[in-house]
Amino acid sequence: MINKEKKFVLHMIFASMMIFGAFIVPAVLLCVRYHDYDEFINIGAICVTTLAIGYVGQKVFYYDVTRMNSRICFMTTIFTWLTMVFITAIPFYLSRLNLSIIDSLFESMASWTTTGVSLVDAEAMPIGLQMLRASCNWMGGLGIIVLALNFLPTWHFVGRTLVLTEIAGPGFLKSNTTFRKTYRRALVIYITLTALQFCCLHIAGLNLSDSLITSLSNISTSGLVNLNNGNIIGYNLAIKVIISMFAFLGSINFSVLLLISMRRFRDIAKGPELKLHTVRILVTSIIITCILFFTYNRGMYVFKDFCTTLMQVISYFSTAGYKITNTGSWPASSVAIILMQMFIGACAISSGGGIKGARVIIAFKTSTSTLYHHIHKNAIRPVKYAGVPLQLNTLLRCNLYIVIFIVTYLLGALALSINLDLRTSLNTSIAMLTNTGSYIGQTATPGVLDNYTSASKITMMFLMLAGRLEIYPVLLIFFKGFWKNDTDIR
Repeated sequence: MINKEKKFVLHMIFASMMIFGAFIVPAVLLCVRYHDYDEFINIGAICVTTLAIGYVGQKVFYYDVTRMNSRICFMTTIFTWLTMVFITAIPFYLSRLNLSIIDSLFESMASWTTTGVSLVDAEAMPIGLQMLRASCNWMGGLGIIVLALNFLPTWHFVGRTLVLTEIAGPGFLKSNTTFRKTYRRALVIYITLTALQFCCLHIAGLNLSDSLITSLSNISTSGLVNLNNGNIIGYNLAIKVIISMFAFLGSINFSVLLLISMRRFRDIAKGPELKLHTVRILVTSIIITCILFFTYNRGMYVFKDFCTTLMQVISYFSTAGYKITNTGSWPASSVAIILMQMFIGACAISSGGGIKGARVIIAFKTSTSTLYHHIHKNAIRPVKYAGVPLQLNTLLRCNLYIVIFIVTYLLGALALSINLDLRTSLNTSIAMLTNTGSYIGQTATPGVLDNYTSASKITMMFLMLAGRLEIYPVLLIFFKGFWKNDTDIR
């Protein structure tokens, strides 16, 4: 007999399978368009199977929930994502690329977690698999559970709790509309930005298939799956500007995009996170340009260097990780600046990774408030975010997350250092945990990853998933109390 909690989890998994099957139809069509019938059979079989099994399964295990605790939400999130990763690995394993099971899972995990890293030469990857990766990038950027919430008439009462376990973070938009309508509007904006980028890239000179694949992967800050290392050095300036602009839009809080659609510009001005994100990008670009100017005496090219640096900084700060210029030639001071900023990453409630700007702001204000109380013992000075006083529980969660993030990064680097040198271990750990995929100075290319053992690849997969799901759902499954059947689900 399947209890209520298992029934709900299975319903969510099968519903996500059905949505996945629908969203990989373009990959099947591209296989037909380019006469790649081997991949057409592989991807087409997965498409039809997941659609059929997902549709039947979500009907069989349908359960209209009105109340449940966060433990079930975390369980639903982690098992849904793992199921999607295992299913997506099948076409990679069956393809003519001759990938091992671990390598296939690695490609699948990188796809879903929007991490711009691959074991396969992009030029050797069939167009159908490129489209499959880009589709998974796109779904992973918004969240498969968010898509399910938008398309399926269930979870009216628990959608907020369920979705926030997948894309947790401070600074969520408070709106008069219902939570479901808010995320439906967010989906419309996400689709609109993708379509707009597709049109702009095609007008700028990319063919239709490259424009589509690039748009799906870039708006989700996943890098560019159809290019080795996400290397766009050979593209014209217009394409570079378009890619950088939409990577920036993908890295800002969805709340900002929603407020823009509602024409609530005053509310946008009140939010500190977008200001911090923009200032970080501009200041870092100016500093690195100055370093390049004084290091290489490039007075005649200072404006060109600034523009190139700005686009490259957007790439790393949005955690997209594509390559605009040869960062391997940058001075060590520039590399250090970028690496420090990679920890912060993008904004909360965005498709980017990292600690997130909102948490950094809250941690800074908490620190200054603590110092103030040391001087003025009896003073009452609440910590505010966007003018709203924050509860102690929120402050603790934000600061605890930063600590857990750093500890996870160090443990990941320690595990990788068994088979890699210290510098590579530290760089790889932060690149995977922030879902950037590449790190400054050197990119995780297929040739470099050939030297990684299966254990290192499994560690990297763990870091990718932890970074994408904001660590908590991944870590909680290792606690004994998480599996106790003390749920409240109705």
